[in-house]
Formats: sequence, C-alpha cells, structure tokens
Amino acid sequence: MAGAVRLLYRFGARIRSVDRDGDRITLLADDLKPLTFAPPTPAHANAVMALRDRGATLAELTDIAASETAAGYVVDRFARARFLAWSVTDDREVLAEVTSLAGDYLPRAAPPPPGEQLALCRLACLRRHDGQAILDSGAVRARATLSPAGIAALAASLAEPRAATDDAFAAALWQLGFFDLAEPPESDARRTWQFADLMLHEASRFNRDQPLGATYRFKGRMASPPAIKSEPRGERIELPPVDVAALSAASRPLDAVQARRRSIKRYAERAISLGQVSEFLWRVGRTTGHRSVGDEAVTSRPYPSGGSLNELELYLAVRRCGDLTPAVYHYDSHGHALTRLADSTAAAGRIIERSAQAMALPTEAQRADLTIVVSSRLPRVAWKYDAVAYRLSLLNVGVVFELMYLVATDMGLAPCANGSGNSRPLQEVLDGDPFEEVAIGEFCLGLPPTGS
Repeated sequence: MAGAVRLLYRFGARIRSVDRDGDRITLLADDLKPLTFAPPTPAHANAVMALRDRGATLAELTDIAASETAAGYVVDRFARARFLAWSVTDDREVLAEVTSLAGDYLPRAAPPPPGEQLALCRLACLRRHDGQAILDSGAVRARATLSPAGIAALAASLAEPRAATDDAFAAALWQLGFFDLAEPPESDARRTWQFADLMLHEASRFNRDQPLGATYRFKGRMASPPAIKSEPRGERIELPPVDVAALSAASRPLDAVQARRRSIKRYAERAISLGQVSEFLWRVGRTTGHRSVGDEAVTSRPYPSGGSLNELELYLAVRRCGDLTPAVYHYDSHGHALTRLADSTAAAGRIIERSAQAMALPTEAQRADLTIVVSSRLPRVAWKYDAVAYRLSLLNVGVVFELMYLVATDMGLAPCANGSGNSRPLQEVLDGDPFEEVAIGEFCLGLPPTGS
C-alpha cells in the first residue's frame, strides 16, 4: 500500500451518465427513464457532479457543497435510491469496491477513534463469490469486493489489531462497517446474535437487494432433482396396513388434541409396536399425490411444503420396536414401507443417545424407543429457490414437528422434538454425497409410562 488510503463516494455502475445543463442535471440509470432535476443551489450541483468517475471523499464533497448539510443532502438522496457506491483507494490503485444492498446503507461519516485498536467485526466474513474476494457481514447491508492489493492490505490488517492511526485500510473498513473496535461495546441484544444466525436471517429475507425466492437459477443447467428418492439398498419391511375407518372413529377433535399436546421424555417398560409406528408414519409422512409441473415433479403429503417440493425424508433410528432389529430404517413414503440400512446398528445407537442428551435425560433414564431423523434433500429446493432453500427446509421441519406432536398425542404416544442433533451418524450410513441429503431435525417417540 502506498500513501494515504481514501474512502471515495461515487455513483455506482447503475448510473450510466451524468450531464449538467445550467442548473439542471440529468442522470441516465439502468432500468429507469432519464432523471432530470434541479439541485437546491449551484454548490449542491457541483457536489453531485463530483460523484462522477472516481468520486470524492466526504470531506471533499463538504468543501465542494460549501457545507456539511449540503453534502449530507446529496449523499442521503442518492444513497436511498442505491445510486451510490464507494471505493477504497491508495495513491496507486483501488483496494476495494463497495456496493450497497439496501437503501438505508451509508458508511459511518466520522473516522474511528484514533487511539482505539481495530479488528474484523465478529459478524463479518471473507469469502469467494463469482471468482472474487468478498467482504460480507450480516450487520452491514453492503458488500466489498477486494482487489489483489486489497487482499494483501486486509491480510496485514487481520494479523493483529492496530490503532486507526496506524492502519488506514482498517480505518476505512471501520467506516464501511466491516471492521469494529477490538473490544466493541455491544448491547445485550446484539451480543446474543451469532454470525451464522444473523447472516442466514439477512440473506434469506428481503432485507437486501439480491436474488431471492423462485428464480429457478439451475433451470437449463441441470435437471430438477427427482421427487422420489431412489430407495437405498437393504432389507425391505412392509408396514402393517392402516385401518382408516377405525382411525377416523377413534381420533379426537383437534382442539382436544391441541390441549393435550406436550413433550414426554419418560417411557413405558413395553416397546412401541410396529403397527403403531406404521399408523404414525402413514398419518404424518405418506405421499398422497405425485404430478409433474413443467420441468419439475411435485408431491403432496399430509403437511404443507414450500412449492410442494417435499424434500424431506424420514429415517427411524430404532432402539426397540416390535420385531425390528435395532438399526436405521428409511421410510418409503410412496410405498409405505421401511428399508433397513446396512451396518447401521451403531449409528442408530449414537442417534438415540444424542437425542437423550438433547432432552437432558440422566444417564440412568430409559431412552426413547426410536428417534425419527428428518433429512433434507436440499438440491430439490435450491434448484428452484435462491437464497432461501435451507430456510424453507427448516420451516418445513417445524411444520412436520407440529404434525408429529398432534398425531402422537392423538395416538397416546410419547413425543418429543429435539432442539439439537448430529448429522454425521446418518451421513455415514447413507454413504453418499454429503451435499445431496443432510439431517436437519430429530424427533423422539415411544410409549408413555402408565398414568402419564
């Protein structure tokens, strides 16, 4: 890095041209008709024209506009329209190009406290995007693209926290929001947010101007993943048929079931029967319809699913259940059958034990009869939906959990959803591409003790 580092305000790539005719200025912007306006004073107009090409620092804009208020007026007006961008430069080259992702973004106007040490904000990250190095943060509605020189400057700034007066690049990134004080003051509420939580929240909501939702970004580049999962190899076990008439006669009103719904973490001495498991799976997870819509296949199940994609799969980690051998079983929702996965007994035990830990069961307590692992074939969702695929799967799991609770309560079973789990045991027995299917939820089931 050579010489002084400057944070320049300028028009972004969306602005194609800026022309001035006396006291009137015309902007030509992408996707908009020409915008012609008259700034309040000639000094305001001079500040607008200074935003062309390489731009100017905020201090320079203030001098050109003849007042801090006038410079603020110009900057705020174009920031709200997302016409502004920023460059961090030294005397030789551009270190970073910054684009806003929302109309409420502006860099901090004041420089950082001179004596304070600066460090990368805990909510920020450096990642690769479209072949470029990107600084991103869930707390900043802007994105910085680093040049090779900028990457080198960032590496030096990351090596150890330094005072703003000793690290001009870190000071510029502080103004942009990507760096923070080494020991930043945070409200109690902000302290509770972790990086992954905030980034997922920001990236999967319309909080930023970026592709989101049903963009079909992989259409024409790859086929839509199939609606029906290919059945894993293993012993197939046909589940007992469900007596729909008897079920209808015995089922209680919804309000009565909702009133009784609760998590039960204690279990009877006797094991849950295969017939009960069959009814539970049939009521919760069977496929009730299958059709093609354009280039993708959609299915129906007893619960709603985003886009009717029904990417979720159910696996049973069985400790005890009728004549079933302890193992992991895949539920075929189309054929209402189970397939025992080979060499999965140890994995089933690990899943059951992890569920016991999630439910805070003491060592001596009896474990659940089985843990239902809910997995997501996320590519089915990501093929259609941009930025929200994982979020949609999590929402779908919540819907399934509620249905599981209601069905289990109606059947007199002992249900309990887990708030945490380990995806690895299932992945090991599936022995496939870890990005094709991943476990994202667990739900325990058994019989309640007498009197519960």
